[in-house]
Amino acid sequence: MTTQWIAAIGVAIAIGCAASFYFFTFQRRRDEAAAGIVALSAISWRGFIGMVLQALRRRGYVQVVDLEDVSGDRDYMLEREGARWLLSCKHGSTYVLGRNAVQALSSEVLLKSAAGGLLVTQGRIDTEARGAAGKQRIELLDGATLWPELRDLMPPGELEAIRARTGAAARQRALLAWLFALLAGVATFLALPDTPRATAPAVPAPAAVAAPAAPVRIEAPPHAPIETQRSDLSRALATLPAVDRAIWATGSTLQVFVARVDDQASVDAICALVLRHPDLTSSRLQLTPPPGSDQQTRFLQCRSF
Repeated sequence: MTTQWIAAIGVAIAIGCAASFYFFTFQRRRDEAAAGIVALSAISWRGFIGMVLQALRRRGYVQVVDLEDVSGDRDYMLEREGARWLLSCKHGSTYVLGRNAVQALSSEVLLKSAAGGLLVTQGRIDTEARGAAGKQRIELLDGATLWPELRDLMPPGELEAIRARTGAAARQRALLAWLFALLAGVATFLALPDTPRATAPAVPAPAAVAAPAAPVRIEAPPHAPIETQRSDLSRALATLPAVDRAIWATGSTLQVFVARVDDQASVDAICALVLRHPDLTSSRLQLTPPPGSDQQTRFLQCRSF
């Protein structure tokens, strides 16, 4: 597999997995909260305030006033650990509560000698209101923070419908993300140069040097005259890579000029040619190194009988 394929597959998988994780976690939670806020806004005032009071009851707040006498948008007195807290609910997802809402609740808290207050809405609370609330013991719960408190208090069928819709939206987005990841992988494949793996050059086998095929073509007939055999052997030895030239110093001594006298592969190749000539097998070989070399001249016989 080339570098192009590895990079293209890596890019596609990275983009697809990252997008799927984002859409099935962060984006799905946002979608569920947005759908939940719309669903809470559709609930009646009594149903909404009942859910809020139930959620606060799990925190330890106890209602002081009687709900049966309540109607409309008004404040509720709660109690926790001996201290009283004033609850103000603004029903509707279109609310954007600011500093004035916090100051109004803070004034009511002081008027009724409460320890603090809670301002709740399915809408949104702006930055100025949050800054003012932090100085006056007013806790703020708007749509984004209110939904986790009321989610498991929703009617089961409605909550399952919200989760089904947000799950389907997450799957659709993830599918589109994988299609984009595939296109990105293809673009990466086309952008990178093709770099196939290099193959090692073929190395000739040592036997090719030790036993060249050329001498076979010039092999002398077994019963050729000895002078012909000497001449043929000199020419054959000169074709070897390690041999510069070969001359007959005497009738029984063949002087061979070689690059290295201790190269056994070259010696074996020389003897292979000598032994092809029946009348020259016992000839003495004088291996002579190049001029100026520190090697010593070597004498040998390929066959002693």
